[in-house]
Amino acid sequence: MNWTNFRKILNMKSIFTILMLLSTLLLYSQKSDTTIDSKKSLPYYIELVNDKMTDKNYALGSKSLLCSDDGKKGFIIKVSWKNINGQISYNGLSIVSAGIGGCVENDNLFFLFDDDSKFNIKSWNSFNCEGDSYFDLYQKHFDDLTSKKVIAIRFQNGRTFDSFTYNLTKNEQTYFIEAKEALINQRFVNLK
Repeated sequence: MNWTNFRKILNMKSIFTILMLLSTLLLYSQKSDTTIDSKKSLPYYIELVNDKMTDKNYALGSKSLLCSDDGKKGFIIKVSWKNINGQISYNGLSIVSAGIGGCVENDNLFFLFDDDSKFNIKSWNSFNCEGDSYFDLYQKHFDDLTSKKVIAIRFQNGRTFDSFTYNLTKNEQTYFIEAKEALINQRFVNLK
């Protein structure tokens, strides 16, 4: 065997090896829709978690809405979910506030929609100084929140009456609509 033939065989083996590696990677990447890359393409999805230590199942929203202009004063709002025997349903709203009057109780949330209609709701949880507030105890207002774009949200501390109003960006205005679509379309991602 001369040197030229040896180089041709070596090049053919290299090309074959590279093709095999690429095909393996392509097949592996199509194996599951719960990869990090596939989750990034979804606007909002619901993460399903099984706690192996307690055998409890949880459902968590993939994102929350940060309502602050400076990162010091404002609130974070999340849609809460419940997972009962694999049945996922809306479970209210949770808020963590900061810089809006300290301890909280009897708080109010005001929503302004893109058609200038308004909606407000009162918190149901007890007094606390962690800034935790929970809304919609009986899960009656999901359709009220998800039928139109929200353009502004005001959180009012029911104890001190301090408040903060946040104007949502264009991308944030569909947050609640995206959450409802995730539930309707069963955009669930199993986490380990």
